[in-house]
Amino acid sequence: MSLIAPMKIRTEADVQALDQKIQAELGIDIKKYRDEETVDTLSSLITFPIYALNWTMRPVVIAFILFIAGFWVVDLVHAQFVLYGTLGLILFLLSGLFAGFLYLTLRFQTDLRQLATYSLTVLKGIVADVDQLNTMAKNTNRAAVLQLLFLGITHIITIPVASSIIGNKVPFVGSIVSGMVKRVLTRMSNLFRFNNLKLANATIEAGDEGKILPYYLASVTSFHNIIDKTLGVAMKVVQWPLGIVLGGLLLITWLFIWLIN
Repeated sequence: MSLIAPMKIRTEADVQALDQKIQAELGIDIKKYRDEETVDTLSSLITFPIYALNWTMRPVVIAFILFIAGFWVVDLVHAQFVLYGTLGLILFLLSGLFAGFLYLTLRFQTDLRQLATYSLTVLKGIVADVDQLNTMAKNTNRAAVLQLLFLGITHIITIPVASSIIGNKVPFVGSIVSGMVKRVLTRMSNLFRFNNLKLANATIEAGDEGKILPYYLASVTSFHNIIDKTLGVAMKVVQWPLGIVLGGLLLITWLFIWLIN
């Protein structure tokens, strides 16, 4: 498989294939960069787990208060009290929970940007460490080499470590939140393209000898803008489904109250 060929990562099998491809074509074992220092750094970058439970539960508490208020606002008689007290409670709490998840996605975008930026920092270290890249990465494939390494770092280091950290730090809903983070970072990595950077200037600054490290350094000023754009698009893979489910729950809740009122 050529380095130039695009590679999208969707499953664990894709990650394994990516790891094998990097080792076979570049001779680099990404996993050796997943050391204790990297784990500690990623852990310090992820700050939202400290507040995640509060941000998620706050809408749930508000929904529960509205549910309680409904006993005085909604005109209930006899069996309607039981129906509202059971089905109504479920609908209100589910609506609050999904509202909390949606609110949380708006708050952790800064952390995800830092994780993506750190992936680029690790990429710089790998490029600096491996001298063979300077000779094998010609003008025609330097962007492809960087792209392949960035995918490897994101899926072999950043996503597994971040998911584990979030799962351990966030009580009760940690697995759900880490799953959302994984989906966003996966989508972002598949969208991020080094050939979208202003690499024409980078080529001039790096020279014609095929060196990839100067090429990388000359391109780094464009990274943050590309990350912000791709991360904004990637967030939709989590926010849209949550918004649709939340909208559906709110509609069902409104219809339910209308029918029993």
